[in-house]
Amino acid sequence: MFHKKTILIFLFIISNASYITAQILNIDREIEIDSVHKKRETYINLSFNTDKLKKELIDLSVKLESDLFFKNNYVLIALYSNDVTLNGSEFIQNQGYLHLRFRDNEKRKYSSESFIQYQWNGALGMKYRQLIGNNLRFKILEKNNFDFYSGIGLFYENEQWNLNGTDITSDPNQPDLFNRQLFRLNSYFKTAYKINDNLDISAISYLQFPLNSNVLNARWFFDLNTTLKIGKNSNCVIHWDNTYDNYRLVPISNYYYSLNIGLQFKF
Repeated sequence: MFHKKTILIFLFIISNASYITAQILNIDREIEIDSVHKKRETYINLSFNTDKLKKELIDLSVKLESDLFFKNNYVLIALYSNDVTLNGSEFIQNQGYLHLRFRDNEKRKYSSESFIQYQWNGALGMKYRQLIGNNLRFKILEKNNFDFYSGIGLFYENEQWNLNGTDITSDPNQPDLFNRQLFRLNSYFKTAYKINDNLDISAISYLQFPLNSNVLNARWFFDLNTTLKIGKNSNCVIHWDNTYDNYRLVPISNYYYSLNIGLQFKF
C-alpha cells in the first residue's frame, strides 16, 4: 500500500515544477513605504516537503533578500536562493543563485544599476554561471499604486556545463565539461500594481542577446509574483517564471517554467 505524508513548514503547501532562477525583488513591488524609515529590510521564503516510499524524499526551498538603504536614495540588494531535493542521501536536485545589485531606490528618472551573480543547477548540468554587468535604468511611469520601468545594459557571462541534463551517454574519449564566455546585451521591462492594501502583483521580462554570430538567439526570461498579505509581517506568494533559450551550451530543452506557492516573512 502506498503511504504518503507531507509535512510543511508553517503548515503551508509548496507546489514546484521544473524550478528555475527567480529574479523579481520584493523591493520591486508597489507597496507602501514604512512610516519609520529603516536602513535595512530582510525577507525570507521557506518551504519544506517530505514524502516516503522506499526512501525519504525531501524537498527544501530557501530564499533570502536583504536590502540596505543609503541616504542618497540608493540601495544594495543581496539575494540568496537554494532549492534542494534529496532521495535518502542522494541529491536529485541542487540549484540556486547568489546575487548582489546596487541601484537607485526608484527615485531618479535615469540611473545606473550594477550587479554580479553566481548560479548553479545540478539537474540541468549547469556547474556554474557567473555574471557581472551594468544597466541604464529608466523610470517610465510612477504612481501611487502602479509603476513601469525599463532598462538596457551589458553583462559578461562565464559558464560551465556537464551532460547531466542531456540524453547523451558519457564518452571517456570526449570532453564531459563545456565552457563558454561571452558578452550579452540585456534589456528588460518591469511593472508593479498594487490592487489594494492586501494584494499586489509584480512582473519583469528580460531579453538577453549574445553579442556574436548568434545575436538573434535571445534568451527570454519572464517572472511574475502575486503577493497576498496574511499578517503584519507575513505574506502568501504565488510565483511563476519561465525561460526560453535557443542558444544552449549543451543539448537540453529550450523551455523551462516554474510554479511555486509559499510563505514569506519580513524582518
